[in-house]
Amino acid sequence: MGLFFITRLNFFPVAAASGFMLLLPADALAIQLHLTSEGIITHQMGHIFFLVSMVALIFTLSGKGLDKQKGWRLIQYSAFFFILWNLDAVLGHFLDNQIQVIKLENISFSRMRMLVHNDSSILYWVYYILKLDHLLSVPAMLLFFMGLSVLVKEQQTISAKKESH
Repeated sequence: MGLFFITRLNFFPVAAASGFMLLLPADALAIQLHLTSEGIITHQMGHIFFLVSMVALIFTLSGKGLDKQKGWRLIQYSAFFFILWNLDAVLGHFLDNQIQVIKLENISFSRMRMLVHNDSSILYWVYYILKLDHLLSVPAMLLFFMGLSVLVKEQQTISAKKESH
């Protein structure tokens, strides 16, 4: 009875805080702007480092023959999608932060305007497609998770077989 009472007491402050955060949310500040050149250069270097690391991972998995196992093959596919995502991000950052041929303006809470250098419709559509980067990053993360899950299940099966002998 005492343990239930303590748990119930702890529940109410958590529920109240959660309700407060849901009803009165603050700005999430999910978009990070790089106002100085040092910020964007460092950010771009991070994308390039990640991209090179994924290329190295693909070649390492192939070179060691690990890509014949389902889990590692899924991780290799994930690395390919991460490479595409990093290429996408580097180009997008280059257009809007480095050479500044694209400018985004907030019109209202739910609307933005994209200003494109020389009103180029090609550049408009290229940038618009680049901003759909979640179509690359989400499959990359999902494939990575699936690959790790397969590797964990394989390891659990091997451990169970060793314990039964």
